[in-house]
Amino acid sequence: MGTKTDKQGREIVEIRYEMGIPGTFATGPIMGHMLNKLKDKELWGNRCGKCQNVLFPPKIVCPKCFVEPTEWVKLDDYGYVATFDVVHFPTVNPLTGEMRPVPYTTLIVALPNGGGFFHFCLEHDPEKLAPGKKVVPVWREDRKATPSDLEGFVLADDQG
Repeated sequence: MGTKTDKQGREIVEIRYEMGIPGTFATGPIMGHMLNKLKDKELWGNRCGKCQNVLFPPKIVCPKCFVEPTEWVKLDDYGYVATFDVVHFPTVNPLTGEMRPVPYTTLIVALPNGGGFFHFCLEHDPEKLAPGKKVVPVWREDRKATPSDLEGFVLADDQG
């Protein structure tokens, strides 16, 4: 490998350094409630008192009515594939900084009693996946009230 130089011919020195910035943040009452329920293997959303829309993940304000939801709703422990993508090129996981193994599958899960959200599917065969297929959550063994407590979803047919 040759030495890198700039336009004026000066040697460019590159020093790679990985810096961590440790920190904590408050989840607040809405996200904190949801994360604690994830630890208990439960999905909870909140309902808008005006339009009755169920929000998951829960929100502090209904995006349709701009009204504060006040009712908590326990969601069903299954959902349906709204759409999915099987990804065959590696990308960086922003939570870990490491490359995700490929293939991996993303999907939008439609929950029967309201709400829908983006997550991962542990099935990677596009022949087995289709909109409308029933999926169930896979929970991490060691849950800590974090978003990663919900590892992903699998097809309900694969559960036995």
